[in-house]
Amino acid sequence: MKTMHSRFNELVLNQPIEQLGLGNNFSLTCELAGFHSIGELLERHSSELLRLPGFTCHLLGEYINFLEMHKLAHYIDAE
Repeated sequence: MKTMHSRFNELVLNQPIEQLGLGNNFSLTCELAGFHSIGELLERHSSELLRLPGFTCHLLGEYINFLEMHKLAHYIDAE
């Protein structure tokens, strides 16, 4: 199992994406792009995520909704 490193303390941000209950397409796209946790995604600006192969506006919405549901949306595009 890979060890995940993140600057975020919230456990949910460091858990493997495939364990978070997000859609299969979201999980697969993140896996193919080399992301293993939501915390890793947060290290990238949302406009950069949209330039990744297969990372659509729909997937960005799923990502943002997940963060909002966990009251973590303040991390999106934070410097």
